[in-house]
Amino acid sequence: MKVPHYPYDALPSLLGDVLQERSKTPKDDAIGASVLEAVSSLVASGLAVYEKPEGGTAPLSSFGVLLASSGAGKSFHYAPLTEAITRWCARHAAQTPMNQYQQQAAHRVWKKQVSRIEKVIQECLASGEDIEAIEALLAKVLSQEPLPVVNQTLLQDDASMQAVLRSLEHWFVSGWIVDEGAVALNMLRAKDFPTLANLSGGKVIQHSRVGEPRKEIKGFLTTLFMVQPGLFKAFCKKRGEELKASGLAARFLYHAVLDEWIGSEDAGHAIIGRAHEQHGERVTVMLDELHARIRSGRKDLSSVAFGRAAKAILRELQERNLDLMARPGFAHCRDFLAKLAGHIARMAAKNHVFLGREGDVSVDLVEMAEQVCWYHFEAYQWMHDPLEHEPQRVRDAVTLAQWLNDQGVRQFAYHHANKVAMVIGMTTTRLRNAVGELFNQGRARIVTLKGKHYIEVLPPADRLDNVLGYGGV
Repeated sequence: MKVPHYPYDALPSLLGDVLQERSKTPKDDAIGASVLEAVSSLVASGLAVYEKPEGGTAPLSSFGVLLASSGAGKSFHYAPLTEAITRWCARHAAQTPMNQYQQQAAHRVWKKQVSRIEKVIQECLASGEDIEAIEALLAKVLSQEPLPVVNQTLLQDDASMQAVLRSLEHWFVSGWIVDEGAVALNMLRAKDFPTLANLSGGKVIQHSRVGEPRKEIKGFLTTLFMVQPGLFKAFCKKRGEELKASGLAARFLYHAVLDEWIGSEDAGHAIIGRAHEQHGERVTVMLDELHARIRSGRKDLSSVAFGRAAKAILRELQERNLDLMARPGFAHCRDFLAKLAGHIARMAAKNHVFLGREGDVSVDLVEMAEQVCWYHFEAYQWMHDPLEHEPQRVRDAVTLAQWLNDQGVRQFAYHHANKVAMVIGMTTTRLRNAVGELFNQGRARIVTLKGKHYIEVLPPADRLDNVLGYGGV
């Protein structure tokens, strides 16, 4: 199947405006959108969760994979679109020494206050006075212990899962966005797959290191692994079963860039315009709010819900997905179809939070998210198509059989092989190899009519059984 084009006009409001400024080609649409999705998920996931239509809540964080070869221009988009996060982290890192000094001073004052109250309690106990009010005051002061200052590690450049978990111990939001995604994926241990799957669902995970007690971590992790398509296929061939068994394969949102698209861009088309500035301002505001939440110790996140009409659309989409899952042609992507409605709901809710909208998630955001997630579904189909892992002759045999079926015929003249190959888009040698493969599969035969030889392609065996019956004719 063909690699889909990203539906750039389905990104709402500010997100779409930024992509319009930066991209004029399908290649840049896919790369730019992948980074925009990761950034908006990262900053939104620390501020809210969304109410699932079927009940319960789920995080707004996303897991993404960008399939693009070297030279596609990943860093060209990554640096400007993450600049606001980098600048914010640098500003707060510069303030850390002063903040640490202030925190230490505040902690000394707090300890003295606690000591004075404890001394008063001891005196009251000695004199037999009531200490209930003083104990209540002590409990209040103890709950106000100044929190330690930690560095903000919003963007992980380390390729290890251990570094990500260390970050989530202090900050419950983190972004694992790496341009050498194949290295990060290959470093994952068997137990890291279910850990990542649990993090994507917002579940509490148990984590321990040598010499330290086990810790509970509940964090919101956003990932974007930038991987060359060939390396990702090799990874799936080697560890695809682990990826699917953990549920991670269907949790990733795939962006695909064809090698043929590389070099199609014009750097002059990408501008730093007003939309880019507004995007940076919005990211900064959300990070400031996140920082204030962490410093205050607030852990409960607000939740966003879907209106009645939006819920009805999500139900219809889920019914459509269930129907598609029953079709044999979608057997290899049923896992993704099962999660597709959830992807749509999460993306719509995330955009709602990022754009700062009030009230329930609107119908238009759900409809736009459906277009984007359908693109991700098609990219998933392309990436995980079983034929992609078959030899070239097998794929060409399928292409030939499909072309004949589309033409409404079952045979072609062998002396016209050159013309058929040209129309289909393959060499004559590949066409002959495809015919040979069909013969090996028992799906082709030679028919002679008026002294001319024709290659007749038969339907697959299961279709013949449906037509002729298992007993034959």
